[in-house]
Amino acid sequence: MISGLFAREMQFDQYRAFQYLEKQVAFGPRVPGTEAHRVCRDWIIDMCQQSADTVLVQTFRAYRPVTKDTVDAYNIIARIRPEQPQRVMLSTHWDTRPFADKDIFYSNKPVPGANDGASGTAVLLEILECLPKFDSDIGIDIIFWDAEDMGIAGNGMYFCQGSEYYAYYPISPIPQIGILIDMIGDQNLEIPIEANSMLYAPELVLEVWDIAHKLGYQNVFPKKIGQEIYDDHIPLNIIAGIPTIDLIDFHYYHQGRNIWHTVHDLPAYCSPYSLKCIGDILLFWLSRK
Repeated sequence: MISGLFAREMQFDQYRAFQYLEKQVAFGPRVPGTEAHRVCRDWIIDMCQQSADTVLVQTFRAYRPVTKDTVDAYNIIARIRPEQPQRVMLSTHWDTRPFADKDIFYSNKPVPGANDGASGTAVLLEILECLPKFDSDIGIDIIFWDAEDMGIAGNGMYFCQGSEYYAYYPISPIPQIGILIDMIGDQNLEIPIEANSMLYAPELVLEVWDIAHKLGYQNVFPKKIGQEIYDDHIPLNIIAGIPTIDLIDFHYYHQGRNIWHTVHDLPAYCSPYSLKCIGDILLFWLSRK
């Protein structure tokens, strides 16, 4: 159980976080170059400005492999104590996939992105709400990556464009360690240890999984190695040299049917409890820094 100051002051509001998830989906698919993307960008920036000391927007040109052109994309960086050289990073992606390529009937439609995009964003926005109560000298960067989901399935190219851009052009002071969250709203949440995370940051993996078990989330965080996933943590590890792990439930099923990268990636198949599980772990991790 959570106890002491953490229990009194750092409570993660799962229902408010879920409202943030629903609000993003209500904007429409947040595909770079669309009105819904622009509106959601402005909303995230506004939300960050309410709690962060500094909010930076890193604009870059993202490549669209289907139309073979580029579009403006935006990494949103909320910084707590931006002058502090000792820093940690929490990150997620906020864009959604332009086409539901895993959907049998609607493969040309964009993905609503309740789990794949909105869930991680909702958790980090709620964590930002908690940080003004956080008594620490450590610097914290909370980053929302754009253009994560524009690639072609089966080919790692053109995925994770926002984190790759940041990895080449990081903002100083640069965090020394990071946790990425992605697809963490699933009603049947289970997060095995992502194989690349264990390769690049094994000590951080063990620390986070120990926290999960300490907080009673051992069923969600089994101590077993899962599959290797190319996600935003790869550019951060390889290019930027920031040891970063990925908390991800890559198996997103409802009634035996895969709803990842389909038009059925909706709030109805997500859970406030799953958001709370991740939020509690991240807040407890921050409290120990």
